[in-house]
Amino acid sequence: MVALKRFALPLTIVLILTLLGCSQQASQPETAPVESNSASQTETEAQVQEAQASENMSPYNQEDPLNIVFVTHDLGAGIFAPVRTGMEDACLMVNATCEFLGPQKYDPTEQVALIEAAIAKNPDAIVTTRPEPGTYDDVVKKALEAGIMVIGFNTNDPAADAGLPIPFVGQDFTNYGVEWAKAAMADLPDGGKITIADCCFGHYALEERNRSFIETLENEGGGKYEVVDVIDIGTDETAIYGIIEAYYQANPDIDAIYGVDYYSHVIAQFVKNNNLQGKLKTGGSDMGPGNIEGLEQGYVSFGLGQNPYLQGFYPVMMTHLAKRFDIRPVSIDTGTDIVTPENFADYNPEYR
Repeated sequence: MVALKRFALPLTIVLILTLLGCSQQASQPETAPVESNSASQTETEAQVQEAQASENMSPYNQEDPLNIVFVTHDLGAGIFAPVRTGMEDACLMVNATCEFLGPQKYDPTEQVALIEAAIAKNPDAIVTTRPEPGTYDDVVKKALEAGIMVIGFNTNDPAADAGLPIPFVGQDFTNYGVEWAKAAMADLPDGGKITIADCCFGHYALEERNRSFIETLENEGGGKYEVVDVIDIGTDETAIYGIIEAYYQANPDIDAIYGVDYYSHVIAQFVKNNNLQGKLKTGGSDMGPGNIEGLEQGYVSFGLGQNPYLQGFYPVMMTHLAKRFDIRPVSIDTGTDIVTPENFADYNPEYR
């Protein structure tokens, strides 16, 4: 969540690239690009080609570019915009052709099909989320057996990881629940009735956030907090608004509706439109438009972030280091940041 300037590398990566800049060339197979899904992708590829031709991008522009495919479970969720930005910035730095794919709405089955298609193109690495336990085991195994590096980002499934471990760049979801509970207790110091809005039942990260949140309230809340409901809101923002509206009309005594995922920003829109500032507390995951405006104006109590830019940036750098220098990828916790109206100015929503 911390503001990052594009093309600014963490110091450790800068040192590695500087020291190893003249290392030996690693031969990589040429592959046709996986199906592009936006004008932005075409623009990024053109930037890469221009940088390669100018010979001033990096020491690696004389080498065959790496080919890296990201596949997410919900391309329409705004949380993945800064992930993609991080990916694109890193790809320009290390001479890589990268694509960012996924179903337009949460759909693990379609995501698996996209991973299958990516395997057929034989990229250097596939970077994927694993939100639904058991769904990705076969396709990840297939990629690994084909000699393709697989890295997880944003959401990982520990159950699958126990049998088929891959490096993961993303948040500790248990810790997220703890930090969320602390933020909620600060928001409702006298206690109250809480409802959780959840877009995707069965999504591992969201289930674990909810579990940890409720457990922390029970253990540390002094019996003052009751989680009344966890409501299924889906991923259609127009429908989400109607669901929140109908729920509040039926439960006007609720003290807070918190969101466990990116779509929590729709709750903020509902609060504003119905002049419920100060009456219905809200806060939630990530920095969607409603949360940004609500934090700026003070009627959203908190936003919880996971540094999504880094979730796109680091997998590319890890692929680069592994393929060109045999440096083993490692898992990286991108953290949980708590943004409030008081510290909002310290964060740059573009990279959130």
